Amino acid sequence: MEEYDEMDKCVTISVTGKRKRRQQHNSARSKAKENRYSANDRIPRVICTHSNSALCRADTLTEMDIAYINEQLYSSHDKVKQDAVLLSHMDVMQCKRRRAKVKAEDKQRQRDLTVKYFVLKEDKTNVPVCQASFLSIFGVKKDRVHGVAKYWLENGKARPENRGGSRQKEEEAAKRETVRNHIQSFTCRASRYARRGGPGRQYLPSDLSVAQMHRMFLEQNHQQVSYSLYWSIFVYDFNLAFGHPAKDVCSSCVKFRNAIKEPDPSAEEKQKKILLYTLHRRRARQFYNILNEVGDTLTICFDMMENLVLPKSAVGQSYYSRQLYMYVFGVVRHHGRGEPQRCHEIHLYTWLEYQNSKDSNTVASALWHYLSSVARAELCQCQSLRLFSDSCYGQNKSIHLLSMLFALRSHLYPQLNVTYFLPIRGHSFLPADRVFERIEQDIRKKTTILMPEEYCEILRKHGNVHEYGKDWQCYNFRDEAARFTSSPRSFEISDARVLQVSGDTLGFKPVFTGEFSQHSVLKQGKKWCRFNPPLLPDVNCVKVAKRNDVMKLLGEIGVQKSVLGFYKRILSNAGVQDIAQDLEDCDED
Repeated sequence: MEEYDEMDKCVTISVTGKRKRRQQHNSARSKAKENRYSANDRIPRVICTHSNSALCRADTLTEMDIAYINEQLYSSHDKVKQDAVLLSHMDVMQCKRRRAKVKAEDKQRQRDLTVKYFVLKEDKTNVPVCQASFLSIFGVKKDRVHGVAKYWLENGKARPENRGGSRQKEEEAAKRETVRNHIQSFTCRASRYARRGGPGRQYLPSDLSVAQMHRMFLEQNHQQVSYSLYWSIFVYDFNLAFGHPAKDVCSSCVKFRNAIKEPDPSAEEKQKKILLYTLHRRRARQFYNILNEVGDTLTICFDMMENLVLPKSAVGQSYYSRQLYMYVFGVVRHHGRGEPQRCHEIHLYTWLEYQNSKDSNTVASALWHYLSSVARAELCQCQSLRLFSDSCYGQNKSIHLLSMLFALRSHLYPQLNVTYFLPIRGHSFLPADRVFERIEQDIRKKTTILMPEEYCEILRKHGNVHEYGKDWQCYNFRDEAARFTSSPRSFEISDARVLQVSGDTLGFKPVFTGEFSQHSVLKQGKKWCRFNPPLLPDVNCVKVAKRNDVMKLLGEIGVQKSVLGFYKRILSNAGVQDIAQDLEDCDED
């Protein structure tokens, strides 16, 4: 899981940039160069007519010998390596004697070196050959062989590759390093709601752009660097993008930022506000540090996904119509920072709006099913369970959920120590949200979704799906908790950061550090072993106005009769009088 804690971080160089680097070996120039130094169109052969000569014994070579000799050169397509192979088959020396071959001295050719050629057969024996046979066997030209020999005679080593490449490498490297340092001077953060991009992508502020950063670089460094160079370093060396304006941010963070930006504050007041803001951010970061300190505990994170709508359609009318909701409650086993999320450790509980409401009863029932059946084998072996969720009062942060945990411990795991962590509001990005991101990416690819089974098919790609009524049921934890828990209580659950369930008392901490204060939540004479919530009947929460909007929208889309019949059945108990007549009117429309 990639950590997200709403904190600004320094930009770092990424192993895999936003764009992949060009693969030089696949470029047209590289392929042409490889073809130039390969034996594609070259047929090795002996072209001289020497026979029984001590200087050239090419006539003794067989076709297999010639093929083996040629392969020694073209086993590599690198020119420098091929030149070294050619040099190993030559004896290069200075000219020892000069003889006049023409009468006119001005036309006399002054040769600087003498070369003896030979080839190496498969049995490691040297065979002397003439220059013509040497060139034809290896398929090279005279000028190349002469250049290799001359360079070795002058420098005592094989000729290196001097063609191409930058002539200002050091200056170019210094420029690149300056650009990298400038980009690293910015701060970035992981994305919470802009749920696109590759893994490890970090986001710069939304009011920046590469062009602006390049202008800032020129103003600050007074060094001539082209925009194309700056852009190439930005996309190839860094995995960065520009975020969207933040949504659902922490109100305390916004309040502190605005207070710091106030004009003409006194130095003492500004310093005090900065210290309070820093303290708030450190507290928020502390939650994520605790989350990733897994150790030998069983760490579970749970959260509600954004409501899925039915029917989902690209028709413009769907943006203005009420739609039926499908709820998804995710439970994820967390193994620590950087550990992968495995599908078999992700459990998704689904139900629809016509089946039951979205409240603490359904959340507690789904979590009860997970802890009592799915994770039972692991909980029987471990001594400590850690739970992490956001601080939503109507769903997670309630006495009903705590009562469920007390009853679970009393009924099934008497020795289990349960610790429940709740983050600061606005800083509650959990591992479950990463799962929801991947699901939403798949859902966006579907333009039309009419049936719940289509959503379930997508969800099964990311985890185990538990459907309401088939795999789990809802219990009335709210009324049962009212019978067993005392009210008023000696603590405010809204102020809790850490809660601990052990025995019959509740450990309470308003901050992440320090000691627990113990509180009794059980009524006198009650025992958690008798806590037995009754089964909650299905409750159709679809209102009349929504039912009418859904039916009209289905008429706009023009769905099949089987789909229309499904919606008629599930919406028939929406509290409308004379439902049959209304459905007939919808059919006529």
